[in-house]
Amino acid sequence: MTRWLTGVFDPSGRADSSRLSAALAPHGATLHETARLKVAYSGAPTRARAPLCLLDGYLDNAPDLRAALGVGVEASDEELLASAWVRWGAELPSRLRGDFALLVWDEERGKGILARDQLGVRPMFLHGDSGALCFAGEVRHLLALLPVRPAPDPASLAHWITMSNRPGSSTLYEGIRRLNPGAALMLDARGGREITYWAPRFAEPLGDTEPQLAERVRASLGSAVARRIAPNGLTGVLMSGGLDSTAIAAVAAEQAPGRVTAQSAVFPEHPDVDESGLIAEVREALALGGLTAEVRAGGLVASALSASAEWQVPLRSWGDFWALPLLRAASAAGVRVTLGGDGGDELFGVRGYLSADRLRAGHPLQALRLIRALPGAGERPPRREVARIFGETAVMGLLGHRLHTLLQRSSARRHAPSWLREPAARGLLDSDDALAWKRLAGPRWWAEVAHGLTRGVEETGVFEHQRRRAASAGLDARHPLFDLELVELCLRLPPQSTFDPHRSRPVLRTAMAGMLPDSVRLRPGKALFDSLLLDSLAGADGAFARALLTDPRAELGAYVDLRGLDSALFGSAGAPAELSFRWMWQIWRLLTAECWLRLQAGRSVPTGAPPPSEARVLVRAPSNPGVCRG
Repeated sequence: MTRWLTGVFDPSGRADSSRLSAALAPHGATLHETARLKVAYSGAPTRARAPLCLLDGYLDNAPDLRAALGVGVEASDEELLASAWVRWGAELPSRLRGDFALLVWDEERGKGILARDQLGVRPMFLHGDSGALCFAGEVRHLLALLPVRPAPDPASLAHWITMSNRPGSSTLYEGIRRLNPGAALMLDARGGREITYWAPRFAEPLGDTEPQLAERVRASLGSAVARRIAPNGLTGVLMSGGLDSTAIAAVAAEQAPGRVTAQSAVFPEHPDVDESGLIAEVREALALGGLTAEVRAGGLVASALSASAEWQVPLRSWGDFWALPLLRAASAAGVRVTLGGDGGDELFGVRGYLSADRLRAGHPLQALRLIRALPGAGERPPRREVARIFGETAVMGLLGHRLHTLLQRSSARRHAPSWLREPAARGLLDSDDALAWKRLAGPRWWAEVAHGLTRGVEETGVFEHQRRRAASAGLDARHPLFDLELVELCLRLPPQSTFDPHRSRPVLRTAMAGMLPDSVRLRPGKALFDSLLLDSLAGADGAFARALLTDPRAELGAYVDLRGLDSALFGSAGAPAELSFRWMWQIWRLLTAECWLRLQAGRSVPTGAPPPSEARVLVRAPSNPGVCRG
């Protein structure tokens, strides 16, 4: 189960820790207190006397560590890590594999470390850079430690409502930041000093043939999944009819036969996004049981309100209105860990900026051929489209970070939403760094992918969101595609191997030959959920959302022109000005922001909110309808 960790570090020993005992409520907690460190931990009490070691997460290489240190299997992971700290000190995090947040403190020596895994899968939030440092694996626990709730961070909120991800470590709360992936705080008498213990480094691509690459990927993916199978109970895979999640399901079923189930959603009222046929085919091929949620439109607002109240942050994903009941039913059926296919696009997607590297090397025709071989291009891509992508990718990809940023900011000023107030627009512009990947040393194709995998995904908040959603269902969420060894392997895939004008992720498709039905493995497209979401916002959810966002007393009024927003998004006649996925996503971000802002201001949401969505989501066993209603 999920373990929670929060505490206060103060070298002076004067920090107020009176709120610590209740910080993890409603979870029970063990308190550890020394002169300089006070910690609440929901895991089992550690038996190690010194140094104190607490782990939130998983060690994937614990057997290797035990062998290197001569520590037996009877010792807990925390005792193992305490021994590792004594042996390796500050080198400890770089020797670990898994998703983890780690705290080690040696009171006698006055030294310790607070570290986060290399890819940032496990979060760690910080408040205070000097004097007392408060930390927690979850924002709501950190808020419980602070005497005053921090105000919303204007720049971060501007990114949220304009559907972008703020680069760096800032959060939606002023003064609260995330510890960076691959970073650690060295704790001593001077306070906490942040160091980077791991960062991606370019290595020459592999020289393997296509079959050899596929075999490498298949083996590495198998190891990554095996390390994330629940040791006790069942492992569930949140599985759609797409390539990434079905690949995880296929590998998991092979690694742990009889201990893996699939949780899927089908959409009988929306045949354009319904993948029930593909899901049934995969279930049969893999002999996978599990649960299926039959989903109908409605429930977006209820899920946003519930999540904001529980976790004290806006809800990132619209899909919780059906995914959470499904996961709760899976938990009741014995599932302990849930796996997903997040990261497939970043891990196996096309290395599009290879065209910039070819152009830089003086081979414009090679660069042009690469553009014509991008996924979806087909046999004869339109010349105008090829020219546009060539300019945006090959030509602009050559520019250095500074020049490209100047050009991009000029364009961003012109294209900022007209309803965004000037201070918010300025904060958005000043805090943006969409081209941070160009600072990495290495070819353009590698730098863009490496940054996306090691920082970009983490900055979206997807790991935090999925951890919270799983925890709300009594589960742990794990991410096989963000296994460090697998990531490092895929960063060495020959960039040419990722190009295919007909299908994306060709290496993964080849690796899955014989494991997945070809109807899924070779399927060129993927389902989008435009119609389901638009139907949700066209009904009771939409009416309530518009009333909430155009309320003259809306908290968003401090950041946006409410009248301008009403006109731009809903139109003068009261109907949406543009029915599209982007319109839906924009409404969703504004809606979740307003719900969260009202919570921060101590205001209730107006009456008339649509009821929770359970009645619109029927969870059942595929072969036995009506087993469980979530």
